[in-house]
This record gives sequence, C-alpha cells and structure tokens, in this order.
Amino acid sequence: MRTFELWSDSFHEGQWACEQLALTHIQAGGTHSYSFVDGFLPVHTYSGPASFEIVVYGDYDAWESRPEKISELVPWGKPDLALYDASSDRILFAVEETAATPTGNQAMQRCERQYGAMRLGIPFWYLLSEFGMHLDGGVRHDSIWPTITALKLTQDRRVPSVVLHYSDLTSPEDYSAGTGLRSLFQTLHRLILDSVGASSVEASLQALLTEQYDEMLKFIDRQWRSQIEYLPGSPALADADLPAQYAAAALGHPEAEEAIWDKAFLRWPLLSSGDHPLREGVAEKVTTDDVLAQQIEKDVAEGLAYPVMKGRGSKPQPPADLEVWLTAHRTSHQRMPALDPAVRWTLSMDDFQNSPTGRKHVTRSRHIAYLYDSWGDFSQSLQTTFPRLSEKLDGLVFAEEDPVFVYLSSSVKPGRIFGDPFTGQLAAWATAFGKFDQRPRRVVAYYPHQSHAQIRALRAARPNKGVTIMKELTDLIIFAGGVAVLPTTGVTL
Repeated sequence: MRTFELWSDSFHEGQWACEQLALTHIQAGGTHSYSFVDGFLPVHTYSGPASFEIVVYGDYDAWESRPEKISELVPWGKPDLALYDASSDRILFAVEETAATPTGNQAMQRCERQYGAMRLGIPFWYLLSEFGMHLDGGVRHDSIWPTITALKLTQDRRVPSVVLHYSDLTSPEDYSAGTGLRSLFQTLHRLILDSVGASSVEASLQALLTEQYDEMLKFIDRQWRSQIEYLPGSPALADADLPAQYAAAALGHPEAEEAIWDKAFLRWPLLSSGDHPLREGVAEKVTTDDVLAQQIEKDVAEGLAYPVMKGRGSKPQPPADLEVWLTAHRTSHQRMPALDPAVRWTLSMDDFQNSPTGRKHVTRSRHIAYLYDSWGDFSQSLQTTFPRLSEKLDGLVFAEEDPVFVYLSSSVKPGRIFGDPFTGQLAAWATAFGKFDQRPRRVVAYYPHQSHAQIRALRAARPNKGVTIMKELTDLIIFAGGVAVLPTTGVTL
C-alpha cells in the first residue's frame, strides 16, 4: 500500500483534510479508518477500490528532518497542506485555505504561496470564501487578484493553479455553501488515485479542471468592473472554449497556452499599440506629497503610463507608531555607509497628512500599480525626479523598449516590506502584469517611506520569504531619497 505524507501547518488542518478526502473516497465505494502511531501521529487508511494511506505531519517546523522537497517549498511561504509522495520524491499538490474573505490589498497576502508552488512545478489550490460579513453588517466580496494570479501562473507555467470559492450571498463564509470545498477534494482524490495507478484519470482530471477554471472565469466576469478600470481581452470571457484551454494548459499542453495568448486575455497592452480603450490619461492629485508619485501622474497625463486599479483608500496609522518607525529608519539610515551623491533622511511626521480620526495618512498615491510602455520613459522620469541617478542607471542591462510595471508601496514599518501583505502583493501583481509574458515586463518597486538600510535583509544568508520573493521578481528597488538597489545582488546605486 502506498504511503503519503501530508505536511500541514497544524495537526488540526491535516486531520480536517484527511476527513474531507475520506468523504470523497467513501462516495467512490471505498472505506476509511485511522489510528495513531506512538499515540500522537495520525495515520489514515483508505481502502478499495484503490488503497493508500496518509500520515499527517503537523507544523512544518516541529520536525528535525523533513523531505528535501518540502524544505524547498517552505521558504516561499508555508501552504496549509502539502502532500508528499516518497516513492516518487515529489509533492503531488499544495493547498491554501482560509475561513476569512480577503478583500482589498489584504487579499494578496497569501499569493506568494501560489507563486512559490508554481516555481517548483507543484499543483496548487487556493480555497477561500467569495462572500463575507463586514463589520458594518454588509456583505463583502473576494478580490479578483488571487484568481487572476492563478490564471496567469497556469498559462505561464503549465501547472494547475486554481482558486476555488465556497459560501454564497445568503451564507457568507460558510464552507458548506457553494461548490468549492467538494470540488477541491474531488480533484485531490483524483490526483492521489492517479499517483497510485488505480486508474487513468487524465480525462476526468481535465473535466474537473475545466469546471474549476470555468468558475474562476465567471467570478472574474462578475467582479472585475468594480475593482479595476480595464480588463484586457475581456470579450474572451464569453468564449466557451477558454475554460478547457486553461485546463489543457494546466496539464502541460503548450498549444493551449498559445491559444489563450492569441485571445489577448490578461495581456496588458501598451498605450502605443492603440489597443487600450481607456480615456486619455488624467493626472490625479497624490494623497501625500511625493516627487516620484507626482511625476508618475504627470506621465499618465502625457500618455506614457496608465494605472490599472481603481483608486485605493487610505489606512491611516497611529502617530505614536509612525514616530517610532520614522525614528528607527533615521537611525539605521545614518549608520549606512555614505553614498555618492549623498542621500539624507528627511522624512518626518510633517510629511504625512492628518486623518479626521487624528491618525496619519501614509498612502502616496491613489493608485498602487502603473504600467509604462517603456523603460526609457520611466527611466527618464526617475532621473528627472532623482538627478543623483542620472548616470547610475546607464549601466543597467535594461532595453529602452522594455515595458515596466511600477509598484508603489505605502509600507512604513521597518522590515514590513518583507512581510504580509506586501510580499503577496508583489508576487501577485508582478505575475499578473506580465513578468513572465512572452514580452516580459520589468518590475520596479518603490518604497518611499523605507530607508535603503533594508538592503541588509537582501544580503542575509538565510532570507525570509519576502526577501526571496523580492529578489526573484523585482528588477529594481527604489528607496526613500532616490536610492536605487539591484535586488539580486544588493548593489546600491
């Protein structure tokens, strides 16, 4: 009998998953039982028509030794579940699940796990609630970005990356409502049966994946207009062939990837191509004065760039916290080796506007993501804003015509840019906006409230997941005062 290892964040989550698998296995005509090894290690046995067992390992960090494949996955973010097959030395699938409905920018705080699994070729499922109760008593909806990220990863990496929703409008955050939970464990059960050689399940797996991608595309069709200004290739959402093409791409068929690419779905266009339908660019007033944010808005007005998402709100911070963070940045900044030209730390409490509640606004712009047609245009604006970079950027191996995605972070707390939700935002949007397209976009991250002293984390011998993601996905990082850093090397310009 084949034995699998289910690695999980906790024994509770592992037990829950095995019990859900048991329901599917019993419906298929099998039986299920479980016992404990050494009085604490759960072993689940699934018998006939296919037989296998699963040993549950709770808490990834609680074990002195774990499979190398699991250890490779963990630095990209610990998924709630990962099924390891020792006989083939591979992870069959990874799963992230959440009981809360992620909305706004917080919705991306687990997207680095999607990316990390795809990078290692591991099929990934993200189970989350589509509907949730807000504190004001109203019903809120999930963000579209985890789903868009999954679609882009499927197309780019030819491995399943799936977002499944549970709950409905009358039963928000209820696992028993909607189809997501049942669909998830039907698919995981199929993958296990295929692994043990019980049957050839590719056709059935493709059918399940087609249903799942169909639901994902319908979700985007329902929600995108309320969250973004424009969805490239949106007419393809009415194409009955699109879900099956995503399923085929997920199973490794390159012709399906090409078919999706030809539809221009989720392929963010250049303004110069004439394929962008938005009105002529209009510069918007930035929330808090910032020279680069203001310059980017001027570029929008001149038709050199465009924002993707509708205006974001502001989450004001307590003045006492803000003062502590700025002091810490000032101190660490002063301890860094002098730069040429020099960069002084000038950010103070006076640079942040007061909110009606007595807190301080920290957002720099109404938008968080901009797409430039070319590195040449963005580079010129960067040098105009920060003249100290004028000659330093000349040595970069960026082509003038490379399109660019610019990410503006509002993070102030030292080190927070390497944690939630900022790590997930970067993973989601770099993927969604074309880091791995046939014509890749350069990724530039701008942290106006952070000192370049943060580069010490980029040089750490044992980086955390945020550092790993940043070094993997960004081409250039801009810190306060116009200090530019190459993330892969930590070289400071």
